[in-house]
Amino acid sequence: MASSLSPLQISQLRDSWSVLAQDPTKLASALVIRLFKENPEYQSLFKRLKNLSIDELAANPQFISHASKVGAALGSTIDHLDKPEELETILTNLGFKHKKYGLTPKHFQVIGNVLVSMIAEAIGDSDPELLDLWKSSLTSVLNIVIAACNN
Repeated sequence: MASSLSPLQISQLRDSWSVLAQDPTKLASALVIRLFKENPEYQSLFKRLKNLSIDELAANPQFISHASKVGAALGSTIDHLDKPEELETILTNLGFKHKKYGLTPKHFQVIGNVLVSMIAEAIGDSDPELLDLWKSSLTSVLNIVIAACNN
């Protein structure tokens, strides 16, 4: 995946990520809350979070901890774009780990769609090429995670 990205593309993704995710935990929190709002059934995958309201989530220590991990995983993905073998290992492990929690390829597709929507809203119409780069890169990343879920 990452080996197909040029150094310029990697730089573009990293530069835009630094703007999009000035606070990776906050971004991940917004991502997961949006995921739960749009797909309430996904919240039931989290034993300690399933009975909380959306308003209660933002202050919940387990939710904040999970959002921090999601933010770190997204950041690690960006950090490893120029190290395709390491990135593939990280993403494969992520897929295996989440399969144990009952996540399926469909779950990851939906999460990816929510993230793309958030990125599209942040970028707006100002840079359609950058948005296309994000979409194709996220698709490639998710394909690795999904392949691990399917094993």
